[in-house]
Amino acid sequence: MIVLPHPATRRPFGDVPHDARPYAVRMRDGIRLATDVYVPKQGQRWPVLLSRLPYDKAGDECFMPLIARWFTERGYAVVVQDVRGKIRSDGDTEPFRHEITDGYDTVDWISRQPWCAGPVGMFGDSYFGWTQWAAASSGHPALAALAPRVISADFRDLTHRQGIFAMEVCSLWAFETWIDEALYDYDGQLDWSIRPLCDVVPTALGGRPRPAFLDDAAKDRLGTIAQIPVRGDLPALHLGGWWDMTRRGQINTWRQSAAARRAPQHLVMDATDHGWTPVRDQGEPFVDPMADEATMVSFLDTYLAPMAPFFDATLRERSWPDAAPVRWRIAHGPWEQSADWPPPRSRPAEWFLVGDSRGGALHTVADDAERPARWLHDPHNPVPGLAHAYHPLIKPSDESATAQRDDVLVFQTEPLREPMDLAGPADVTLWLGATGSSTYIMARLIDVAPDGTGMRILDGAASAAPPWPAAVTVDLGSTGYRLRPGHQLRLELSSSEFPRYPIHPGTDADPWYQWDVRPTEQHVILGGQRAARLRCFVAPGGGTAA
Repeated sequence: MIVLPHPATRRPFGDVPHDARPYAVRMRDGIRLATDVYVPKQGQRWPVLLSRLPYDKAGDECFMPLIARWFTERGYAVVVQDVRGKIRSDGDTEPFRHEITDGYDTVDWISRQPWCAGPVGMFGDSYFGWTQWAAASSGHPALAALAPRVISADFRDLTHRQGIFAMEVCSLWAFETWIDEALYDYDGQLDWSIRPLCDVVPTALGGRPRPAFLDDAAKDRLGTIAQIPVRGDLPALHLGGWWDMTRRGQINTWRQSAAARRAPQHLVMDATDHGWTPVRDQGEPFVDPMADEATMVSFLDTYLAPMAPFFDATLRERSWPDAAPVRWRIAHGPWEQSADWPPPRSRPAEWFLVGDSRGGALHTVADDAERPARWLHDPHNPVPGLAHAYHPLIKPSDESATAQRDDVLVFQTEPLREPMDLAGPADVTLWLGATGSSTYIMARLIDVAPDGTGMRILDGAASAAPPWPAAVTVDLGSTGYRLRPGHQLRLELSSSEFPRYPIHPGTDADPWYQWDVRPTEQHVILGGQRAARLRCFVAPGGGTAA
């Protein structure tokens, strides 16, 4: 193993702000968790909002002190806590394992404080959205409402995509968060040329062992510890983004919660990514929320605004006139409301993949005769993943870069005459063959601008195994996206997207632990009874291809 000369560095812990009341809250097994309490300047008892996170309750990454002050100005007490084993909290660093009981014990502690008016709500993103589902499953009667953002109740929605390990995002998360009590930075990039792939993170850590979470995730061994049963018995505001990697699972969690019919469930989907970066028009610069105080104030108003009326309604019993079950923003378009997702006015539309081994067109009618579209998957030269694992909208990648490769099939419509609104889920159904004993198939849906640049809209990946050809449906997830006149809709197919996913070796070797590889030939059937096709939901009034 090669040890880098400049391994990862520990981030310093944030200083607890002067307006926070610090506590060490005792859990049932005697472990104490570092907890800060913020209270409004007026009054003595308030409804309480809680967030439990591993990213430093006083640090810059999640700016929890600023969020706490935003809510205290609106009459809420706010409690933020470092989860067990992280930053200033005691205990072992083990994701998932103690969040149900620690969530219960923390809510119980809050409910007994003199400044607590009774009901407790929870808020937070990603893992500290998941800790909300964990606390909810504990059944504490004081917990009254949830506002999880960019997360589902089943964490495996993040770690795997239809049988394929989400290697890049899991590796980065484990590297930054789950080594020990600290958070880690690295001044370079993870070296994805290292083999086997399981040694990439240890190398960046200067030879330290990789976190146990990473192996468990790679082998899909997280099991029920990372899965929270969805009961739907608490009002919840499910906040997601069209470019967030958890959006499939989040929409599924909302749907399961709503189906229980035990408490109101509201879905809000914005044109944002995991870090709540909004989509921008080509050439529009990225504005860092932390650039200055005024920019941060504006960001917080946008970021937190959906939660204020929700918590007022659930914790203060105030009216909420704008309480539609689903609110969603169409990218490059306006906000809309609907009773369900996909919106009832949206209808499925199909395009068949027509062409040859270089790709071709998306047509509404399939060719009569079957023909195979073939390509060679070479593990030594995988298709590169261009989108950032967490924040694809900070610096959007030009997805046209892979379209010229011989191992990528490209199918696209003619330029649109009118706008076309994609509003709902999408998938690709195809018959797939390979010369190996198994294979991967990756699909990317792209908006091609008149100048040829490509913006990724959706993507998916799935594993497949014999008998060949195997019927495969690649789930692309949901979107709300407006394709504008002159633009084209493109579908790309390949057998790799590295390092987003491990490279399929073309052999029976485990791509995470071994490097025994060989090139394999892949093919997709075009035309005939088994014609490959793309299905999307399209809102009426959209345009057609010229």
